[in-house]
Amino acid sequence: MSLFGASNPFLRPGEEALTLGGQIAGKAEAIWALDHRTNLETDGSLTYRQYAREYGEFLSGSLELALAQRRNEYLSFRTEASFERILPIEALASSLDGAIDPISLQDRYEISQALTYNTSTLTTFNGRVGWNRIAPRRSLLLAPTSAVFFDFGAERRIDPATTLGFAGQLLASRSRTGGDPRTWAFAARATRRFPKAWNLVVEAGATRISRLEPAGGRQAGPVQFSGNVGICHEPGHIRFCASGAVASIVTSFGGIQREVSASTSLDWRTSERGTVLARGEYRRSPQGIARPDLEVLTLDARYEHRLDGRFAVYGGAEYQQRTGLGTDRLHAMTVRAGLIYRIPRR
Repeated sequence: MSLFGASNPFLRPGEEALTLGGQIAGKAEAIWALDHRTNLETDGSLTYRQYAREYGEFLSGSLELALAQRRNEYLSFRTEASFERILPIEALASSLDGAIDPISLQDRYEISQALTYNTSTLTTFNGRVGWNRIAPRRSLLLAPTSAVFFDFGAERRIDPATTLGFAGQLLASRSRTGGDPRTWAFAARATRRFPKAWNLVVEAGATRISRLEPAGGRQAGPVQFSGNVGICHEPGHIRFCASGAVASIVTSFGGIQREVSASTSLDWRTSERGTVLARGEYRRSPQGIARPDLEVLTLDARYEHRLDGRFAVYGGAEYQQRTGLGTDRLHAMTVRAGLIYRIPRR
């Protein structure tokens, strides 16, 4: 549970007054062994947020189910289904939808089936097919959007520290906004472990988006670069990661969009009871000459102090920024303090 004070918490034009509020959230997860090869994994959360003035109250949450089955030493399956209701401002930089409408609640659904096949201890093939839907609630700017996807890839460990492979995706979306964009992507992939607990992941390839034209027919855009790079350092008491990517993603504003993103995170155990947590996320989607680029940015830092095996207190600050359909960059600053109660795992 937490109390917070925020200036312009929903990043609306002309809003600068300080707003107070409170939040209480619960999260639980469990793994159920159905037999020696099959596990049922469950994960759920529920959050209630109340503002002292004007904005009212919001209820959000999620539920995830996964059935993991290992047929033998070579073949395994994973079936997943999830539902999530989010307030975009809670996870502003996780989706470009927050740049357009950070207020309207969104319902998100996803069903997927994954397969992993190990031909040996060195080589792995994988595939995943699924469907997802984003359904904004009472939004004037965003439209319900559905998508089907097929992800595939393979990798081979060529030495104890290096793995090489490839990854690909086929993706098709449908929305009331029209265009029904489709895309394909293919990339080469390499991972490498370095001395002193450094890890590197690099992907580089190409992608292409096509859309239905108003006059009929499908128009394909140019073949463009796609890829990502990520680096992590985990010496023990510190975990630092940074990544950047260029990819095609599904949004409820025009379906598939080309996106440039960057993120960084720091978990630093400063003492036996104290931990510093810091996060940064940035996303941008070019919109052509007629409109400004969509942009979202979140910077968050907090200190958490464990009182005993169950209770911890924390305090921190968060900075958010968005550029939506207008040209103005809107800013928000939130300061919060709270209490965490954890039930130990059994």
